[in-house]
Amino acid sequence: MFTRTPLQGYVGTGIAIRDADFRDKAGDIKAPVTCVVGDQDGSTTPEVVRATADLIPGAKFEVIKDAGHIPCAEQPAAVIKIIRDVMAAL
Repeated sequence: MFTRTPLQGYVGTGIAIRDADFRDKAGDIKAPVTCVVGDQDGSTTPEVVRATADLIPGAKFEVIKDAGHIPCAEQPAAVIKIIRDVMAAL
């Protein structure tokens, strides 16, 4: 996936993510939210994701063991379980 991404697009996306700050809008979210993070994520750390979840009323917070920044690729069964649990609760 990364090798197929043009460098300019990758850099542009990184800049957009770096500059995005929607913390002031997070409290307006009305949909059910589950924030998921890998326990080894050094980019978007569990602490950062927990702080984000805390901004969203009623948000759940899930940590996936033995996963880094892309838990859906690193621990797909754990992510599927979380998604199934979220769907069942709806």
